[in-house]
Amino acid sequence: MRRNSFARASVRAVAPMLTLVASSLLISCGEFKPTDVVNPNVTDKAFIGSPGAGAVWLLGTQRQFVITLNDVVVNTELASDNYFNNYTTFAQKFDVPVLEFIDPQVTTIQSDIATLREMGTFGLDTVFAHDSSVTPNNRAELLFYRGMANLFAGENFVALPASANGPIVTWQILLGSAIADFTQARSISTDPVATQSYTMALARAYYRLGDKANAVKEATALLAANPTFIRNAVFDPINGPSNTMQSVLTSSVNNFQPLPRLDFLDPKYPNRGPNIQSPIAFLKAEEAHLIIAEGLLSDNNVAGAKDRLQQLLTLVQSRKTESVDDRIQLRGRAGGKIVYPNSSDTKVAFAPGDSLLSGYVLTRSAGNIVVPTISGTSVTSARINAITTVDDGLYVLYLMRQEIFIGEGRRMADLGLRMPVAQTEILANPNATAGAAYTQGQIPPFIPLAFGMDSFTYDATAKTAVMAFDMNRILVQNKTSPFVLPFE
Repeated sequence: MRRNSFARASVRAVAPMLTLVASSLLISCGEFKPTDVVNPNVTDKAFIGSPGAGAVWLLGTQRQFVITLNDVVVNTELASDNYFNNYTTFAQKFDVPVLEFIDPQVTTIQSDIATLREMGTFGLDTVFAHDSSVTPNNRAELLFYRGMANLFAGENFVALPASANGPIVTWQILLGSAIADFTQARSISTDPVATQSYTMALARAYYRLGDKANAVKEATALLAANPTFIRNAVFDPINGPSNTMQSVLTSSVNNFQPLPRLDFLDPKYPNRGPNIQSPIAFLKAEEAHLIIAEGLLSDNNVAGAKDRLQQLLTLVQSRKTESVDDRIQLRGRAGGKIVYPNSSDTKVAFAPGDSLLSGYVLTRSAGNIVVPTISGTSVTSARINAITTVDDGLYVLYLMRQEIFIGEGRRMADLGLRMPVAQTEILANPNATAGAAYTQGQIPPFIPLAFGMDSFTYDATAKTAVMAFDMNRILVQNKTSPFVLPFE
């Protein structure tokens, strides 16, 4: 007998848990009266229609979103050329990269996404329907979170069910579902700040789908509404969830290590003490500029793209930086598998034969370092001015995408990597087929294997670090591939 698909968020299991979870979240914000919960094991029937059920459900869904974002960010960062798992208990296979349907990380991420999606659906169709205090803005936010579930799925998987135990659908259909939810959310919202989130999410979904006209349209609208827009995912150091990426960047001496040419951006989420957690800016105005610039380059408008990248650079340079005591980071010198450069006099080459450049590695042992906590880049105004061709413009753009989005779980999608449908789904879902193409992850043929994306040669005496591959150059060289550069 088949089990229920793990993609099904059982209402009977979720509602009692969610009431208790949302209660904890509210307590941390000082907005909850403990007397409001008589029995934390309340049944579905008792919960649905109870006073404030809609607000509690929305808070629980927000919490599930943060849990999902955590797992997406940590694991997709490992699968990219941003970070190497030098010494943690997290999976090693994603670093290779190996993306298998039996991998527990694949199962966890898919389950998180499915739970978030089903919580959105159940909240909209059932909980909200029985709560007269629910506002259009509440409904818009729940649509947004359901849309984010489908956006995560459409960006990172080859395919997934669109509903519990439902047929497996393509990533394009999942992105279409996200677009439908974001569009509806925006149409009913009266909150201008929230509406900006929906517009930026639409631009992001259209971009990954390759719909240049709509992606550029939404990106332009976002910048007109708020040129410095940010939407943060906020973590709770007391009740959880905490920022997992912050933990793996700062909690030990040999954890997730960035590629040496990205060292100056780390840690994006500093450890400021036990009662502070860094947020993750999962939507921000920088992406709107990047989308518009890539659209211009796809139209062979090099001059327009350069102007747009200059505007982007101005925004990035205006973002917050922070002085951080990062002396605990020994860069692999105390048990890590690989020793990383840890001195600012180290010169870095992006690939064998490239020029050796300064300014990419920080000396962490000497005291405080300054790092960007929202967006940073090594690209200068002079480098943008030097662009003369579409390909060079794309190279600079994708370098900026990588640096601006580091630690945010975006790079794996840019590299064309996608996870398969998890084995658990295949075993449990009668609409899933063993051996189908979607049980295989997507790894484009130009992606280096055997840890190649994370590889470099470090000469501690000469103070040089040479990357094995410049993945942004490889992306541009393969710009006509169906796996990458959506507008090409």
